Amino acid sequence: MNNLTKNEKYAIVNILSQIMKADGIIHPKEEEYMDNIYSELEITITDLEDAANIDELQAKLIIDEMNTENRNCARSMFVGMAESDGYVHPKESAIINQIFK
Repeated sequence: MNNLTKNEKYAIVNILSQIMKADGIIHPKEEEYMDNIYSELEITITDLEDAANIDELQAKLIIDEMNTENRNCARSMFVGMAESDGYVHPKESAIINQIFK
């Protein structure tokens, strides 16, 4: 995971945020999962401000251009977020499927 660029990290955080909000309920387990990702990716408050400047389309394009290893890592994080509250909502699945179609 250390070979991710800043933009790749920002894109991942953007998509994770979309997944977290998809079902309209932000579960404490989803917040906990996101905090763990911030820690793993070494995301700072400044990074979060910068990441907020990336829109959904840019995030998807960045993920599309990642190498296979990083794409697989991102997919794993997205699925982890969707599963973190114990229920994968169809809207969460739809976001993941849209990214990796």
